Amino acid sequence: MSWVTRFNHFNVSVADMDASLGFYQGVLGLELTGRGTVRYPHLDEIIGLEATEIQWAELEIPGGGLIELFRYAHPPGVAVDPTVNNPGTTHLALEVSDIDQAYAELTAAGAPVASQGPVEIPFGDWAGWRCLYVRDPDGVTIELSQPPR
Repeated sequence: MSWVTRFNHFNVSVADMDASLGFYQGVLGLELTGRGTVRYPHLDEIIGLEATEIQWAELEIPGGGLIELFRYAHPPGVAVDPTVNNPGTTHLALEVSDIDQAYAELTAAGAPVASQGPVEIPFGDWAGWRCLYVRDPDGVTIELSQPPR
């Protein structure tokens, strides 16, 4: 029996909030629903760090859920190697309506796309889906997937 009821949000720790918003809001087109700075003892307790100061932003994922961006002003963090095959590395998958348009806009914006265009999955449960991987400004992988028409 699972006590999980639904997806709520996905968090990304970022080095530069404006650069990350430029990607998630400006390039991916997600709607910014809130932004601010917090210094809360209860957040320190949840996170397990002391005296945190966090710049945050929330972006709405159409269909449900949020992407939450945190920039730790205090204590500062150290960048990790987010290469997809490193243990602990994650990616976020978003469904899109037009992956060719997404690819064109991503490459025009200079976003690092792993493939030379959308790749169609030839067999299995995902047969006919077209997908690509792109990295955000901190190297976090975002998978964009378009279902078969």
